[in-house]
Amino acid sequence: MIRRVWFALLAVPVLFLLLGVFGFAHLRARVANSRLPERGRVVESVAGCPALVEVLFDGRGVPHVYSGSQSALWFTQGFLHARDRFFQMDLARRSAVGRLSEIFGEMALENDRKMRTLRLAVSARRQVALLSSDERRALDNYTAGVNAAIDRYGRWIAPEVWLLGVDPEPWSVEQSLAIGLLIQLDLSWGMGKEIERAMELDRLGRDVAVDLWGWSPSEARRWIPPGEGISLPVRQHEALSVASGGPGANSWAVSPQRSATGRPLLANDPHLFVSMPGSFYAIHLSGTRLHVAGVSVAGLPGVIIGHTEGLAWGLTLSMLDDQDLFLLTLDDSGTRELVDGRWQPLRTVTEDIGVRWQPDPVLVKVQLSEHGPLVREQRGESLALSWSGYHGPSIVGAMLGMNRAQDIAEAASAWQQVVGPSVNLIAADTSGHILHRLVGKTPDRGKGAGRLPSPGNDSDWAWRGFVPLSEGQQVIDPAAGFVVSANHDVFDEGVFAAAGRFPADFAPPWRARRIRGALAARDDWSVDATLELQGDVISGRAIAILKQLRPFFEEHGGPTARALMTWDAGFEAGSVEAALFAEFMLSLEEAVGGDESRRHSLDWSPVGSEKILRLLVGGLDEIWWDDVNSPGVQSKTEVLSSVLDRMDESSSSARWGDLHRVKFQHPMSAFPGIGRLMAGTWNRGPYATGGSNVTVNAHNWRKDRPFAVSVVPALRFVCDVGEWDRTVLGLAVGQSGRPWSAHYSNQIGDWLRVEAAAFPFSRTAVEEAAVASLELIPDERVAAPMPGAAK
Repeated sequence: MIRRVWFALLAVPVLFLLLGVFGFAHLRARVANSRLPERGRVVESVAGCPALVEVLFDGRGVPHVYSGSQSALWFTQGFLHARDRFFQMDLARRSAVGRLSEIFGEMALENDRKMRTLRLAVSARRQVALLSSDERRALDNYTAGVNAAIDRYGRWIAPEVWLLGVDPEPWSVEQSLAIGLLIQLDLSWGMGKEIERAMELDRLGRDVAVDLWGWSPSEARRWIPPGEGISLPVRQHEALSVASGGPGANSWAVSPQRSATGRPLLANDPHLFVSMPGSFYAIHLSGTRLHVAGVSVAGLPGVIIGHTEGLAWGLTLSMLDDQDLFLLTLDDSGTRELVDGRWQPLRTVTEDIGVRWQPDPVLVKVQLSEHGPLVREQRGESLALSWSGYHGPSIVGAMLGMNRAQDIAEAASAWQQVVGPSVNLIAADTSGHILHRLVGKTPDRGKGAGRLPSPGNDSDWAWRGFVPLSEGQQVIDPAAGFVVSANHDVFDEGVFAAAGRFPADFAPPWRARRIRGALAARDDWSVDATLELQGDVISGRAIAILKQLRPFFEEHGGPTARALMTWDAGFEAGSVEAALFAEFMLSLEEAVGGDESRRHSLDWSPVGSEKILRLLVGGLDEIWWDDVNSPGVQSKTEVLSSVLDRMDESSSSARWGDLHRVKFQHPMSAFPGIGRLMAGTWNRGPYATGGSNVTVNAHNWRKDRPFAVSVVPALRFVCDVGEWDRTVLGLAVGQSGRPWSAHYSNQIGDWLRVEAAAFPFSRTAVEEAAVASLELIPDERVAAPMPGAAK
């Protein structure tokens, strides 16, 4: 009897274990059919494929696509994206239009409410109507390729889809454009900065806030609106973004006289939020009227950063403020707004959100002001959002124009119709020219500068359209022999004339200055040297702060002070001094600004590292050194000594990489049960990393999670312009989004070491690098003709 009981107790878990093993083995075997070839040659007959296509895959899984039909190139890009990144694409389209709850249930409802409020789906439909015939053909063919993959593989197109138990829906052109808008939204944080300033103005008072922001009296008079403003922070349910350490990028080009090869060099490393899979998908498209290579975004046709046969280009955010909040005056019913003394009705739309495992949809009501959707509905503090994403055509047209451009003039021309996002275009062509140009458009504001929520009841503060950025805001072949963009203030740093200044939240200048200084110091730049510069971890801000603090360190003489005086300001992962400095600055920021934040109920310290430096050089009122919650008046020396004493007592020997780590987490990590179980094997990291928020090798963190990396260089790209086979390209994680693919995370090691592999372009180089091939043959029996397809 006892033996039978023990047998039963052991048999049940063993049975479940065997079922799990066999189940996962079955899942891996079934989804393997949809995985792209990683070795050998595969021939497939594909319904809807416009023409014969050959795809060669190099050792990192990057596809090099060849066809005599441009329509077939776009079709194949959609087909490849779907097979390699479908789950990423599906999450992106659902997130953009507020439909994540349909697969994740109530846990995603808050996000869906916000996205329905932000109206990206409506903007995407508007952009569809603005597409040119060429853009529409590309998107139609791309969409057909995605749907060909969905039709062929169904739930087995990705393991996550099968695990979630959902059937993949057909793709649409509108969904591609919605993903483009979602990217633009992630690259816009103006409303978050407005809320932050409004809270500081309300809690700290006008004089203190203006001093903190560094505004002149004239700017304060023009930019601070009349009235009481707002006093509520961002709340969880509101469709408002918060200000945090966000995306950025470095890009530069050197002219032939500074290159070892006598040809221009171009570099770009965008800094984007940590994601698994990564933000970019490398691809090479070659046809009779199109030959382009670089990185794409899964869900969109074309290459967003890359090169053609005659031109290479990179992009960085201009940091232009393209979001404004408007404080509305509503009647007691909350259905009318006051504008110029007249009441006018708000428009109301309702939508249903389907929530998985709930029988009834959730009703969402969105109110629309003449300024835009209401992103906060609160008596006395109702806010509407104006955003460039609600205006202008899709960015797809600019991408396709860049994919055909052969020189810097054609590159600039490709962006003429773009409203947003505004970016710095860095380009170099085979004629030896280099370009830095601001592209996009800035809101035409009647009053103010969008620095704080504006009065919605006065049309003088409203947007009156958009103003194209001036042709004067460009530099071609400068005498210095290089152009640099690192999200910095291009007006304060003397790149463009101050007369062209626009409202923006520029990044500190440290990355730009470090790059400019390095470029000016030599005239023998090569691809390897350029890649090395992308990995630079010296902090110019740390150098400046340490210079100001040296007299205090010498006087104090403790172990922390002595260690920091000998430190070279390098944020290497193995550096103990880098960790000491980071902890010291965090403690100093808390000592200087934490008392004010607690006294005035701010959720953040108003004094960060940049303001500490301003305080040290006399750019802020000395009263900030005083602890408002302690008796007497504390001096600078007292505060610094107190922080150093505490650091000495802790005697930490942590290295920077012990604190500064990055973890690539699969989206399924957030899904309970089987999702978390599987995702645990699909996550990668954490990894120790070097760099900081202001080093060239940028690894940013959020205010609420110090040192935990949230933004990384998602791509490292360097071109020897004209010798395209010398191009190197490295992704942060890997090419494939499929967890069991050999290319899922195989680039992490190179990325951590700041290395990148060759990205072949010529047919000969591609064939030498190829390890697998896929041939797509049109299935004439079931293929329907593509309307208006270009052959």
